[in-house]
Amino acid sequence: METSPRSSPGRNRVLLYLMIVKAARDFGLTHAEIAAVAGRFDPARPRCSELADALADLILARVESGRFGQAPGDGGMF
Repeated sequence: METSPRSSPGRNRVLLYLMIVKAARDFGLTHAEIAAVAGRFDPARPRCSELADALADLILARVESGRFGQAPGDGGMF
């Protein structure tokens, strides 16, 4: 099954941007965290690879600090 160039994530910048944001949500980032990193989508200058890297860095920082899966400011069990 072939993918239409119009619907291919590599060619549709909006779709790729939304896929990156959805993946960040699936990894536990809140809407506020994503919005703080992503800002508004600029079709004249999409920065999908930079956005993916920044969100991945945020996810990794949460994992390394032991706060993965916790809401920001949530002290966890202690």
